[in-house]
Amino acid sequence: MKTDIRAWRFQTKQLRTLALFAAITLAACSSTPDKIASTAPITQGQKYAMATHSFNVFIGPTRSRDANAEVKPGPLAALAAERGKAGHENLAVQMIGGSTPMQHWNQGNGDDSKNIAKVALNKGGVDVFTMSPNARMPEEGIDLFGDLVIKTNPNARILVQNSWSAWDGTGTTASVGGTGRPTFANEEHNKADVATLDSWLTSLDAKEGYLARMRAQLEGINKRAGKRISYIVPSATSVYTLRREIVKGKVPGIKLQSEIFRDGMGHPNVPLANVVTYTWFAAMYRESPVGLTALVDKNDPNSAAREALLQRIAWNAVVAEPMSGVKGKPVPLY
Repeated sequence: MKTDIRAWRFQTKQLRTLALFAAITLAACSSTPDKIASTAPITQGQKYAMATHSFNVFIGPTRSRDANAEVKPGPLAALAAERGKAGHENLAVQMIGGSTPMQHWNQGNGDDSKNIAKVALNKGGVDVFTMSPNARMPEEGIDLFGDLVIKTNPNARILVQNSWSAWDGTGTTASVGGTGRPTFANEEHNKADVATLDSWLTSLDAKEGYLARMRAQLEGINKRAGKRISYIVPSATSVYTLRREIVKGKVPGIKLQSEIFRDGMGHPNVPLANVVTYTWFAAMYRESPVGLTALVDKNDPNSAAREALLQRIAWNAVVAEPMSGVKGKPVPLY
């Protein structure tokens, strides 16, 4: 028990330190009118459109190669329904595997009628537009879509996912000049120890790290909008924290990190998908996912306890991210 308390205090101190550093940095370099920014919980269901890849698409409607398969609303919709978010609706999904926002911008080769994301934005009625960048940051497509949102849906928010690294950072997709890492087996995820995972969390928030660069780019969009419309969904923080807890033997029903992945690249099995979905729920609705039961598997005796842990991990990640738009206190994991 004492070890658990010390571990939680360490994590809380680490998250608060990172959040404080980032908040000071943002305050020093940004002239965005923060007084316009709202951080209150959102009670109305959000209508959202996605320009995404396979490390994010699973939060939305189910997908199948079978054209006759029933399309279900997906896990994020299930959480929204449980909390009574009437009107929650996915308006569009533009999915390109391993993609960058610029690939989504160029989809259709100049014919915007063939670009699902642009069609949705130009139609209007979008409350939230989501993007999931790749390893390149900053990224031109983020600015282009940001400006289109300002033009077509001036009251919308932009939520941008910080994704975990494919192949544990040992390879990148072709969209950012890589060739992948086909020899990286799923079991190799188990090589990451607590120190390694902590270093990944720290590097994300380094002075010129990935998150710092993402924040700077999104602040540019906010300046052009004249208000804060762009926010970060810290999925990587949730995923790496989950993996730390697996290494420490604290995740009910899971012994190895490889169990939360489908392959070496890092596509999710259910526990990873769920912690990311909780992270999105917290960021989209500015509300804690703790206590939700929609994703509990009644046939798995470990599921309820595991989902409770995933919800706490997600909430802590979101409130620690200074550009999540969410205010709240971290909670003990156990």
